[in-house]
Amino acid sequence: MAPTRRALLGSAALGVVGALAGCSGASDPQAESARPQTRGTEMDPTVVKPRNPSGESVLLDGSEANDENEPARIGRELVTSADRADELLVAESVSDADRERVRSFLDETDYETETVYVSPAGVESCERLDIESVSWQPGRVEYEYCSELRPPDESCEADERVALALLFRLPVALDERITQSGSSGHSPCRTTDTEYAVLDGNATVTGNATATDEWGDF
Repeated sequence: MAPTRRALLGSAALGVVGALAGCSGASDPQAESARPQTRGTEMDPTVVKPRNPSGESVLLDGSEANDENEPARIGRELVTSADRADELLVAESVSDADRERVRSFLDETDYETETVYVSPAGVESCERLDIESVSWQPGRVEYEYCSELRPPDESCEADERVALALLFRLPVALDERITQSGSSGHSPCRTTDTEYAVLDGNATVTGNATATDEWGDF
């Protein structure tokens, strides 16, 4: 069986240690740059934010689903291979546009050098999350966000909550194991181009599905 990228990364790291052992305290810049970057922060990260208006989980685990077992909901997870990405299902109550965004996002990830971090979240129907940064270290991922009103031309229901799935593309090949995760946020967003501040609290706002960037702005 061909070695996994984890085994290859581990072998590469051992090779670097062996090379350094023959030196008397001197560091090799090329060897240092070859080491996997297991800690880092990405400002303005690449992320998709599909929402499920039913309030149920956006992503489901299709790895053990069959005629007798319903797929389980996906919690916080590091997706480290295309095989695992193929097992992730998007709930039927999620819009077709969001379903396509999720599939494209997963398919276009290079799992040899990148990792997808998945985290469930929730938000008011008429609000959206703006992701400001994501940070990672061995076994832990956390992100920072702010929340603000969605554009008036987006459909929403006042005083209703919807489920989100946040899918971050991290520029590093991480191990599958995650032991801790976290998030911190504030409202309203401090830096924004938003020109609206209030929606009628009793109104149902009906809009279109126009996306404001490559993956949509939700």
